[in-house]
Amino acid sequence: MAEKEEHKEKKKLKLNRRYSFLMSQEDTMEPVVDFKVNLLNLVFITLGITIILVIITATVIAFTPLREYIPGYAEKTSLDREVYDLYRRTDSIERELERRDVYFNNLKLVIEGYDFEDDSLGERDIYAPFLSINADSIEIKKSVQDSALRAEFEEANLYTLAVESELVKKRPSTRVANFFTPINGVVIKEYNPNEYHYGIDIAAPDNQLIKATLDGTVVFASWSVDNGYCIGIQHENNYFSTYKHNATLLKKEGDFVKAGEAIAILGESGEPTTVPHLHFELWHNGVTLNPQDYINFGYPNNE
Repeated sequence: MAEKEEHKEKKKLKLNRRYSFLMSQEDTMEPVVDFKVNLLNLVFITLGITIILVIITATVIAFTPLREYIPGYAEKTSLDREVYDLYRRTDSIERELERRDVYFNNLKLVIEGYDFEDDSLGERDIYAPFLSINADSIEIKKSVQDSALRAEFEEANLYTLAVESELVKKRPSTRVANFFTPINGVVIKEYNPNEYHYGIDIAAPDNQLIKATLDGTVVFASWSVDNGYCIGIQHENNYFSTYKHNATLLKKEGDFVKAGEAIAILGESGEPTTVPHLHFELWHNGVTLNPQDYINFGYPNNE
């Protein structure tokens, strides 16, 4: 019993025994650092420093980018991001492959002459709700305002007579005082837009000069199988004149001509004709006009 107490007393003396730490210069042996501590205090100091270092390390890892350098941590974060990106790309590639397969299948069906299916892949059909509706069951009801408007419109157009074709427009207002007669002769075929004859045919002795009806610029001068030698002139105020079936042309594209200036020689080029004649057309704002409403060609067709 006495031995145990003596052993405990020696342990206590060891823990409370003070140790001196001395740091001195080698040459002069002058002390630089000198402190005394017992073993128990040394244990507490070491433990405290360790706890402080653990807290600082954990804070740095949790709240700074240094955590990316920890083995295993960065790999897991980047791996999750890469897996997500790969999933998105795989899904997009899969849908594109499906679209390509449908496209090539439809192309094959078209080449073989069969009907093909819709190219869309799961897109919402905005017309689908209407496909189930029976059109015969739809009842259209007229409102009071709609009926009144219909009655007013029908009454206003009750005595309106449609006496002109859509192609035959009213004579436009014009600031042009006079049209020059392209050639004096006999009108052998009159203006008739219902039969797609948008001008008049004027017969005259062979080799007569054809003159411009207004000042203007030649926009085309060419030859074709149907029209023969043909020339077209753009005039001011959006008038346009055409001269067809000529023997030869005296002007070329881009030439400016004055009213009454010779532009061609009468002939019978183009489609087969029995007599030399000029097919003359007059247009305004893109609408064909009857040249006889504007020009006196010299001889009536009944003489």
